Amino acid sequence: MKRMKSRLVGLLLAAATVLTMSACSGGGTAPVLTVAGKEVTLGETGAGVFPLTEFEMAIPGQGTPMDMMPGKSWLSTFMTLKKDGDSYAYVYVYNPERSEVLVTSATIYKLSFSMHGEDTEASYWAEDNVLVNGTNYFGMDADGVKETMAEFKALSEEGDYLSYRDGKYLYRFELDENGVVDEVEVEMDIEKSYS
Repeated sequence: MKRMKSRLVGLLLAAATVLTMSACSGGGTAPVLTVAGKEVTLGETGAGVFPLTEFEMAIPGQGTPMDMMPGKSWLSTFMTLKKDGDSYAYVYVYNPERSEVLVTSATIYKLSFSMHGEDTEASYWAEDNVLVNGTNYFGMDADGVKETMAEFKALSEEGDYLSYRDGKYLYRFELDENGVVDEVEVEMDIEKSYS
């Protein structure tokens, strides 16, 4: 009987460990975004993929962040990513490691961008829009978004705001007054209460 209890306790501990690990990992497939020809895999690619000799990265009002980011930390604000005078995206980074890293090299966990407006001469967004998993959402309407996101869990598909989840990854699309995609945001859930 004692032996059976030990086995049962062992099985319960193993099951609890598996459940905890799967809950922490969140699942899903990491989104791949193509920004100005550079590939970014959320949660894997560092902001250093955008060399400062070629791109401008800055926190609005603070300039290029040249300081170190502590381990187990995240940037709550965004960095603007520009090249040749055009804005490409807003980049959010975190540092899941235990050692410090330069802010401009920390891991990208969120990226958002707006579409270049054809009818607006003053648009500062790049004409070659960011690709999300190989798809360019420029000019796409709600039905097109729903079709491309059909494999993911729909969180909202009403009105001018569509959102989807794939495990720990979240996709959000905002439509303009003409019903076409205007803004896109792709984010990976991260632990924001580091101790």
